[in-house]
Amino acid sequence: MPNASLAAGDEIKVAFSGAPELNVQQKIQANGKVSLPTIGDVSAVGKSITSFQSELTSRYQPHLQDPGVTVSVETAAAGVYVSGEVLRPGKIPLDRPMTALEAVMECGGFTKFANPKQVIVVRNQGGRSQRYVLNMNEALYGTDSSPFYVRTYDVIYVKQSNW
Repeated sequence: MPNASLAAGDEIKVAFSGAPELNVQQKIQANGKVSLPTIGDVSAVGKSITSFQSELTSRYQPHLQDPGVTVSVETAAAGVYVSGEVLRPGKIPLDRPMTALEAVMECGGFTKFANPKQVIVVRNQGGRSQRYVLNMNEALYGTDSSPFYVRTYDVIYVKQSNW
């Protein structure tokens, strides 16, 4: 997820190629910062992984012979919520671009009572709830359908079949 922005609550790993003893793994604090060896608190929230890596590399330049830094998200704070007729309802970390169908599959897929033609995605946009009704049968059976990409904090609800 190199183009996604880092968020408070994300657990990140900062690895130093030239000084592995400085490697750290920690959650981004509520104030948006992480506390790193030698350079102290650094603001991470809202930055992409690649821009944060570049910033750290330049900040460590005067301190290390090899200032190469690798940043990775170990656990993303943001996710989507899947409920209804799926095998394992719950929160799915959104650590990469993901379609609604992929999110359902991350939850073990549909139960035998599910209605894949009635999958509702609720998204908050600008303080209002937006509702999308998806027919996942099209994607499941290879019919031409365009993927619906989920966003952080979307709620996906798989309805029960009415037979």
